[in-house]
Amino acid sequence: MLKYETLILARTQITADELSMIESFFENLLSDVKGKILAFDKWGKYRLAYPVKKSDYGIYILVRYEMPEQVVTSAFKKISEFFKIKCNEVVMRNVSVKLDKAASTIYKHPESVDAGRTGSLDTFIKENRMEGLLGDVDEPSSMEEVE
Repeated sequence: MLKYETLILARTQITADELSMIESFFENLLSDVKGKILAFDKWGKYRLAYPVKKSDYGIYILVRYEMPEQVVTSAFKKISEFFKIKCNEVVMRNVSVKLDKAASTIYKHPESVDAGRTGSLDTFIKENRMEGLLGDVDEPSSMEEVE
C-alpha cells in the first residue's frame, strides 16, 4: 500500500453537505480499490497569498489515504474528474502527492483566520505592542461635547 495526500483549497462558502460529499467520495473510491482514508482534516479559513478565482480567502482540507500501487493511475483519474465535474464551483485548487514511506504522519499547519481567539482585548494590545495606539485619542467628557 502506498500513501498519498490531497490538499484541497475550497471556497469559504463551502457547506457541511459539500464537505461530506467530498469525504464520502474519497471513502467510496478507496473502498472500491481496497484502500482507506488515514485522515480527513478541515484546516480552516486562511488568507491567500494571491487571489484565486477572485477570492482572497479559502478553506484548506487535507485528505491522507493509502491504496494499492496497481490502481493509482485510475484512482487519480477519478479524483481529477470528480474535482473538475462535481466540485468545480466549490473547489478552487487541489494537489495530490505521494508520501514518502519514512515520512512522519504528524503535520503542523498554521493557525487559521477563524480559529478561536483566547484572551481579552487588553492582552491582544499588550502582546502586539499597541499600548500607545489608543492613548492619544481624547474622549469627550460629556454628551454635550459630542453634539
